[in-house]
Amino acid sequence: MRVSVNWLREYVSFDCSPDELARKLTMVGLEVEESRSISARDFEVLGGSGEQDDIVWDTKVTPNRGDWLSIVGTAREVGAVVGSSVRLPEPQVKETIPAASELVKIRIDAPDLCRRYAGVIVRGVKVGPSPGWLRDRIIASGMRPINNVVDVTNYVMFELGQPLHAFDYRQLHGPEIIVRRAGIGEKLVTIDGEQRELDDQMLVIADADRAVAIAGIMGGAETEISDETCDILIESANFDPVCIRRTSKRLGMTTESSYRFERTVDPGVTDLAAWRAAQLIQEIAGGEVAAGIVDVYPRRVEPRRINVRADRVNAVLGTSIEPSAMVEILNSLAIETVLDDNLLVCTVPTFRSDITREIDLIEEIGRLYGYDKLPQTLPRQSLQGRDSNEGAFTERVRRILISCGCQEVLTHSLVDSKCADLVGRSDEVVKVRNPLSEDLDSLRVSLAVNLLQVIARNQARGIDDMALFEVGKVFSKVGGEIFEHRAIAGAAVGELWRSGWSLPLEALNADFFWCKGMVESLLQGLLVRDVSFRRCENALLHPTRAAKVMVGDREIGILGEVAPSVIEFFDLKGRPCVFELDFAALMDVTPKSATYKPLPKYPALRRHIAVVVREYIPYEDVCKLVLQSGAEILEDVRLLDVYKGPQIAPDCRSLTLELVFRSFERTLTDEEVNDVLSRIKNVLSETLGASFR
Repeated sequence: MRVSVNWLREYVSFDCSPDELARKLTMVGLEVEESRSISARDFEVLGGSGEQDDIVWDTKVTPNRGDWLSIVGTAREVGAVVGSSVRLPEPQVKETIPAASELVKIRIDAPDLCRRYAGVIVRGVKVGPSPGWLRDRIIASGMRPINNVVDVTNYVMFELGQPLHAFDYRQLHGPEIIVRRAGIGEKLVTIDGEQRELDDQMLVIADADRAVAIAGIMGGAETEISDETCDILIESANFDPVCIRRTSKRLGMTTESSYRFERTVDPGVTDLAAWRAAQLIQEIAGGEVAAGIVDVYPRRVEPRRINVRADRVNAVLGTSIEPSAMVEILNSLAIETVLDDNLLVCTVPTFRSDITREIDLIEEIGRLYGYDKLPQTLPRQSLQGRDSNEGAFTERVRRILISCGCQEVLTHSLVDSKCADLVGRSDEVVKVRNPLSEDLDSLRVSLAVNLLQVIARNQARGIDDMALFEVGKVFSKVGGEIFEHRAIAGAAVGELWRSGWSLPLEALNADFFWCKGMVESLLQGLLVRDVSFRRCENALLHPTRAAKVMVGDREIGILGEVAPSVIEFFDLKGRPCVFELDFAALMDVTPKSATYKPLPKYPALRRHIAVVVREYIPYEDVCKLVLQSGAEILEDVRLLDVYKGPQIAPDCRSLTLELVFRSFERTLTDEEVNDVLSRIKNVLSETLGASFR
């Protein structure tokens, strides 16, 4: 918001310098970002009078303080800071017959989007250039002068914060103004010459036949003020902020008018602004003002009553302010306040829509009292900050995956809704109502898909080898209810040992087993036990190279190579693999504390056996039987080799296992180990029909 200091002095008096006043305003919350001088010569070059210099501030207005988007609103703040009263405009208009109500009718068909609509008729105006003082005010506010009628509507908008629009009354079809929702596909050419296509979520001002303005944003070209205009209808209205912002974003139109309506305009100033514009037009452009104002106000907004406890004010601020001083502060802000037995009874004016409860008024007292005066005290108790359980667990996961050679990435939560189809969860997708683009129209249901997009972008730039992971949130919609939870995902592609000159490139390709090993390393690092992997079907994964991750009987995630259809969709190279784990489930199965045991005192004995089993029998079943059979002294089982060849049946495979035997009580003998080994072979033969090489 640009504020002319010369203009400001017309409403409030102050003795301090503009720079000092700017500093004081900044300290109470109305930040003056820049103060610059504009010379009389500058005004003349820009089309002004060139009669006097001015100082113009650029103020930073917070979204909840729409009342600051006006000279009068700024003057109120200045008055409270310097202890001066504010002089508000009091329009005096010479009215003539017939009455305005005989010349125009107003009908509001969308009262939920239009809280108030007022109209004033001025006939016989002479459109022409504005006087110098008016042009100076318009230029100082950052706009260019157009003509005396349009400049007056802009002047009043900057003065009172109420956007206005002037229609050429003779170009309207019929005497009735209708405030309604636009029709789907309805078109309107606005005064900037652009044709706008509207929808039924937008509000328009219409006459008997067509829309003549987009409410709160811009008027139509067919009814704009021209040099031939004689009679005008001044519109002063109050529109719903959400509707105006939605319309502004959809149409890509941001105007001084929409900027103010989006931040809430005072409904109590609607009629005042209309009369103020009528007065100035009558003085500058001549004409006769029809008697009265047509004012439709279906949802009247009354000043809000709020009680504030004086003790509560001092308790929150840590001060000892006298209740009488609190009353003085609030009254200086035009918040009518009386003291009733240590209770502040406040009447909040309609232009302060940001004040809805006691704490808001406490904030007003605090900022006018002075934040720099608030005492600085240390907390009475020692509060040691620490991370949440989820944050600490995330850090453990990050350290483990980074130690495995993965690089962490962060991807966007907004994705193309087609990504949900890739994982077979299109029925769970959460759509965004007003997406920034078609490619960002939903929230992600899977982290793994995002990682594949990262791989695709890097491969397109010549980077073929990578291992990535992400810990983040995913979203789903089930039964009309939206759920948000965290997930852990990883993805890899290419040759992960390419930088090792002494290793063959095929030493460690990213494939199903790399992915499985990565998940096993993560679970082992978290001390998770009873882990198993079972075949699964998932739209994202290869039909035969996919598994679900189980801890006991609980599924915590999936892993595998990416399905060919997904590889084709993203135009990926190689055979990428992914995993995705449920964060909450993994955290739940992770032991809260670690159990340690002493290092073994006695040596281990190792035996190798080659077990021949049917190819459909999973290694997991073989391993479990071996561990169960040698439970008392068998410490570990490791798979060394898988063989298929002419020495064994075509439908079989040979698994070479290393068995590690150890006792924590004594040194084992060969006889003891051989007895247990024989028992293991017998169990494998009887249970799985295994033979041995």
